[in-house]
This record gives sequence, structure tokens and C-alpha cells, in this order.
Amino acid sequence: MIMASSQTKRRSRSPQVPLVIAPVRLRELPQLVQLFEQATKQHFGYFPPHIQHQIISGHSLFKLLKARFDDKRVVLVARSGNNIVGYCIGALPKTGPAQLFWLYVEPNHRGTNTGLSLLSRTIKHLAEAGAGTIFLATYDHRRYYERQGFTWIGRDHRDGIEVDIMSYTVRRHV
Repeated sequence: MIMASSQTKRRSRSPQVPLVIAPVRLRELPQLVQLFEQATKQHFGYFPPHIQHQIISGHSLFKLLKARFDDKRVVLVARSGNNIVGYCIGALPKTGPAQLFWLYVEPNHRGTNTGLSLLSRTIKHLAEAGAGTIFLATYDHRRYYERQGFTWIGRDHRDGIEVDIMSYTVRRHV
């Protein structure tokens, strides 16, 4: 399943703490699992409850730990102080194009380019791993991804909902 969500434009209500985009640290994995579960329940309500349960169980502590050490996966977080305020999860399978699975930013950090920073860094990691094209599916953020250089491919049904399929062609620097 490929679902990527983004943020809507709002000003941050958080104090100005430097934002760090980096691979998730081992000690942060429980916090990431908690944020992932919270985000799924509160901001991905278009999924039926049984699909939300499958999504959450598919991103358990063990599975995220395994992904953290897989060189074909990207698990990045946006860190403000000691708090994770966003994440981006993607992968480059052995065959086929790269995939962006999840992009999420907490509501009080939206409108601060946190999502763009996570997305840009994820694209960079996937490109360095050999990706030529990156695909994602989004329920309601097509315009956001188009502004970031993604191309709309078409509509599809995933887990009972209609989504937009988007692709991004990685630009190689010569």
C-alpha cells in the first residue's frame, strides 16, 4: 500500500526550536510508532477502521526497526528538540520504481516547510540508492505533490478508497 499525505498551510504555533531532518534514531522508534498510530487514527480517517488497524500493525516497533536498518528503505523524522513532529517513509524495492509510503507533519508544524524538507530529503536518499522514478498514492494532496514536481498518473482504488497516483522522475546531476 502506498499512501502519502502532506500538510495544509498553517502557521506554526510552536516555539522556534531548530528543526532537524534525519534518519530515526533507535531510541526514537517508540515515539515514532506512537505518532504513526496517532496520525493514522486522527488524520487518515478516510480509511475504514479495519484498514487503519492493518496500517498500524504493519508499522509496529519491530517492523520500523527492521526498516531502519534496511538500506533500501528510508525512515526519516523531523525533530524539534526531543520531539518527533513529522516523518517520511519510503522504499526502493529490488525491482520496480521507488515508493513514497507516508509523509506526515503534526498540525502545529504545518506551513513551516517541514513536509517539504522531509520530502526533499527522502527523494535525495532514494535517488542515492538508485531510484529513477518515485511513485506515491495520495487521497487529498494531489496539488501539493504537483507543486513539488510530481506528475499525476491517474486514479486508482486502494483499500476501498479512490486515490491519485503520482510519479516523480529523479533528476540526475551530470
